[in-house]
Amino acid sequence: MRMGNWSSIGVLFLVLFLLQACAADQQLQHQNVLLQDQIEHFQLQLYESDQQIKSLNAELTRLQQVETKYNQQLTDLKAKNASLQNINSKLTQKVEGLTNALEKNKSVIKLQNKVIRLLDDTKKTIATSLKDEIASQDIELIGLADTLKVIFIDKILFDSGSVEINQKGKKLLLAFAESIRQQKNQSILVEGHTDNMPLKPALKEQFPSNWELSVARAATVARFLQMEGRLQPQRLSARGYSFYQPVSSNKTLAGRRQNRRIEIILSPSEKTP
Repeated sequence: MRMGNWSSIGVLFLVLFLLQACAADQQLQHQNVLLQDQIEHFQLQLYESDQQIKSLNAELTRLQQVETKYNQQLTDLKAKNASLQNINSKLTQKVEGLTNALEKNKSVIKLQNKVIRLLDDTKKTIATSLKDEIASQDIELIGLADTLKVIFIDKILFDSGSVEINQKGKKLLLAFAESIRQQKNQSILVEGHTDNMPLKPALKEQFPSNWELSVARAATVARFLQMEGRLQPQRLSARGYSFYQPVSSNKTLAGRRQNRRIEIILSPSEKTP
């Protein structure tokens, strides 16, 4: 083979090599373009993912804030509920107390009505039994809320300077005892009162002062109501006030006459049902 032929073959191989190198370079460039496109696509996906993460983080923060807010509201509501339950408990106790008080008041009113009826009946009976002395104002009847006073004035029971009940007084006390004997739920308090005049010498030998005289006369009436009037002693009590509870002025004869008195006070017994 001649040298010229070898040169042609070398050139041919060189051309083929260059052609292959060019084709390889084009293939590499094409691959680079594809890779660049993929990179850009992945970068876009990464950016979108970052944005989604930021958005989710923002939403998470918002939800956490909402949760904190609602937890605080829940705590406040629990505190308010506890306070309302406490108030409700107190109101329930108050209602129960008021209900009990109302029932008690109803019972008291019922009892008072019964007492008033009994005292009213007693007053009518006494007024009938002692009508002449009431008319002459020697005896007074005074009805109060839950008591009835029967006032024997001046000498209608006791003669001047005496602690012995006179005959007229005995008759009146017997009539009085008869009118209240069946009212066994009424207590009977006998009170003795005097004027402020000094005791006469004869009386002073027996009673140092008007204190003793007022007590003695009250005790004498109570004893008579028990023994002669046949009233239960458990219903009776006596006390004296001397001249320290006047109903009129002690400066006049008429006033002193009003102050010298025996008051018999009828009231419901503590055992009244």
